[in-house]
Amino acid sequence: MNLVNSLVGILVALGILVTIHEFGHFWVARRNGIKVLRFSIGFGRPLIRWHDRHGTEFAIAWIPLGGYVKMLDEREGPVAASERDQAFNNKTPLQRIAVASAGVIANFLFAILAFAALYSVGVRELASYVEAPLDSTPAALAGFAEGDRITALDGQSINSWRGISLALASRVGDSGELEFQVERNGTERELSIPVQRWLASESEPNPLSNLGLFPDRPDTPAIIGEVFAGGAAAAAGLQAGDRIVAVDGQAIENWLDWVAVIQPNGGLDLTVDLIRNGAPLQLTVTPIERDVNGQVQGFIGAAAAPVEWPADRLMTFRVAPWTGIWLGLQDTWEMVHLSFKMLGKMLSGLVSVQQIGGPISMAQLAGDSVQGGLESFVRFLAFISISLGVVNLLPIPILDGGHILFYSIEWLRGRPLSERVQAIGSQLGLLLVMGLMVLAFVNDLGRLG
Repeated sequence: MNLVNSLVGILVALGILVTIHEFGHFWVARRNGIKVLRFSIGFGRPLIRWHDRHGTEFAIAWIPLGGYVKMLDEREGPVAASERDQAFNNKTPLQRIAVASAGVIANFLFAILAFAALYSVGVRELASYVEAPLDSTPAALAGFAEGDRITALDGQSINSWRGISLALASRVGDSGELEFQVERNGTERELSIPVQRWLASESEPNPLSNLGLFPDRPDTPAIIGEVFAGGAAAAAGLQAGDRIVAVDGQAIENWLDWVAVIQPNGGLDLTVDLIRNGAPLQLTVTPIERDVNGQVQGFIGAAAAPVEWPADRLMTFRVAPWTGIWLGLQDTWEMVHLSFKMLGKMLSGLVSVQQIGGPISMAQLAGDSVQGGLESFVRFLAFISISLGVVNLLPIPILDGGHILFYSIEWLRGRPLSERVQAIGSQLGLLLVMGLMVLAFVNDLGRLG
């Protein structure tokens, strides 16, 4: 079921976001008097096609991995004398910059409106209360205690775990101090955690787990909520609804007890006593070994049954639509800033390029967001739309950012770069993009492994 969710989620996401991106190019091209020959969603043989009154062909092709807008251009074929003023290459550099920028702008506008819609309808956030950290974790050494509420990080006000996660993500690769402000029993206090090139070499950095910071959650019973196909739990015969009562004779009181037994016993046979439909049952489970931040841990591929959160641990945030747009603009700007900041850290060697994700990671995130409901999927669309916009802004020939760079140079010089220079740039850009795609795919395979 998760595989189906992943495939459906990523195809729907790509269809929506590619259409929005290409429509940006299309709309601005039309407004600048450029004749658009084809607007295609997907590549390859068209499955569906039709024409509008301007003669533009609209197509949905069978390879759903992108799209394009083909404009009239003398560099790509003969153009009738009566249509030369509608050719893309005959427009001013500023007009061409506007067309090249429009796809990225459309992606950012979509993200702003998606966030605004969520805020207007109302979003539920998990309040930033901390559970008791485990001994010897950075959070415990810093003095965090159960029930602390984080109110600020590095001087930035925060009241939800989503905000904490984003703020910590921006510090990956940094050295110095993570400065927290917490509220404990009505009193504000400051706590700090020292970091040195924090998580720089990790392929899948998990800032919260690394610090030992977790939400203060209700007691979760050891009841299986979902069993994932291909995992050790499925192989052993565990089912949703099973209540774990003991492992190798050791009593299991809650889900944390269950996890505490599974993680250190990767590759070992465990005798599990459980209750299924009111009757006792005994199974043998062998957790699969996986490397997590340099440590081998056991995994079985099962999730806990959902539990009700106390009212004081959840916040429902709802604002007027115009306020939602402002908040959506802020969220989008923060994500764009974070994306470029992380790219800068990769280029400077502060974080590992293994953190670059590819289509498999995107599909997994899509599947998770589909399972999380409409709010989760809309937020996923907004994040991916921002990522698509950021990637296309990079000044790499063959991407929108590379075209903007060439047209900007032409505007400043008063004449374009030579065709040879542009051709060499395009070839280098193609090699770079292909290299990044291979790297992202290899990273995805490494995470699966």
